[in-house]
Amino acid sequence: MNPSADDSEPRLPQRHPAFQELTFDGDQLVAVILDGDGAALPVRAACHALGLDPRYQLQRLREHDVLVTGLREVRMPQGGKLQVVVAILSRYLPFWLATVTPSQVSATMRPKLVRYQTELVDVLNRLYGDELAPDRPASPDLAVAVLERRLDDLLVELRLTRELLREQRSTEVAQDERLDSLETAVDDLQQQVLQHTVVTSAQQEVLKRAIKRIAVRYQQRTGIERYALLFAQFCKTMGTPRYDALPAHQYEQALDWIEAQARALLPDDPDALPSRQERLL
Repeated sequence: MNPSADDSEPRLPQRHPAFQELTFDGDQLVAVILDGDGAALPVRAACHALGLDPRYQLQRLREHDVLVTGLREVRMPQGGKLQVVVAILSRYLPFWLATVTPSQVSATMRPKLVRYQTELVDVLNRLYGDELAPDRPASPDLAVAVLERRLDDLLVELRLTRELLREQRSTEVAQDERLDSLETAVDDLQQQVLQHTVVTSAQQEVLKRAIKRIAVRYQQRTGIERYALLFAQFCKTMGTPRYDALPAHQYEQALDWIEAQARALLPDDPDALPSRQERLL
């Protein structure tokens, strides 16, 4: 590898791409088209445009379990020669840029960072067309990361508004209205994050063992195998295809349902389930 190229440890997939120059937000960029992967942007070029440290950002990208899968090594013409650079697929751009904290860029660069986060992917998609984008579902990790980044920003703004409210009592009414609006937005985003978060592996095991315990004790008493039916009823009631897909906010509701099944099937069996205190994680 050319010594002036991006550091490539660990090794990334290498591709032979086509290139397209474009102007975005006053920056001259070279977009990359990768057969089967769609559009990509050289990481170093994006860093220079935003005033970020390329080495630090490349290290963070390689160490991230999700973002590293969106990196590709490509050979690009630079200074009359072909050099290997690291590019990031366009669908990973918002996720990566969402991890860039405002403190990493200057105050004058922050509006530009927002434009890169929200508009650049659309520009790349229009440049190459939807038929070149790989047909893959959006990563749930990406949705959660964007929501959590927005939630963090709102929490910071909420704290600053509270401090301002204490200092400027003359504007108390207006500040109270803003505070209420921010608190509502925080609550809404927290609910959205919960909608994208599933139960933990430990909670999955609690649910599975509880249903199996009912089924085993029911079969010991009646000779009838009940687990398959209980599991099917659980999935239908909770609206989930399996334990590990149950949204985290439905965990308590799932415990209530299991307890109701234990009371209905084994009304005189006090040990049909352990106490809820033992099952809280």
